[in-house]
Amino acid sequence: MQNILNTSPLSLGSLHTRRTPASMLEQYLPDTADQILQACFGPAELVAYGVRQALNEGLTPQVTAQLLSELESKPLSEQSYTRHVLHADPEGRFTVAALLWGPTHSSPVHAHHTWCAYRVLKGELSESHYAWDSGTEKAFLCNKAKRTAGQSVCGNAGLELIHRLANESQQPAISLHVYGVDAGSISTHVNLVVPWAEKM
Repeated sequence: MQNILNTSPLSLGSLHTRRTPASMLEQYLPDTADQILQACFGPAELVAYGVRQALNEGLTPQVTAQLLSELESKPLSEQSYTRHVLHADPEGRFTVAALLWGPTHSSPVHAHHTWCAYRVLKGELSESHYAWDSGTEKAFLCNKAKRTAGQSVCGNAGLELIHRLANESQQPAISLHVYGVDAGSISTHVNLVVPWAEKM
């Protein structure tokens, strides 16, 4: 997976003070960063749901179109999905990133070290769900769903949500993700890759 952390104001945004230029999230969704932060101070088991709600409220069709006009020009790796950081909370409490998916790009089968929420902005992603079996210490495929533009999902840390996202179409897809970690840790402290099998 390619992890692109641009240092321009539109990519990393406010790292130290509010006097720095607005991040892309603050530019297009000026209230959403504050709503996500408020959700972070709620009960731990409800943080991901609060963040998902903030995304759903902020990403109106007009805002989504404006954001996509910027994201569609971002670099996309041929080998794997590409992550672009759109906002880094100054205190490292959360990071917002856009994931650009080319045809055949997919994530590994993974659970999460932290809470997370995402919303599809463009195209369609296939989400495979897995159930953890403590006896074999493997995850087994149990469900598969299509996530089209406008749909959102969230989950807590641990083995509650084990999934794999993939772009099985011939068209590019873009999704917006929020993770409960600082920007420097999203490559190492978000996905908890697990062993898996198609059937028990």
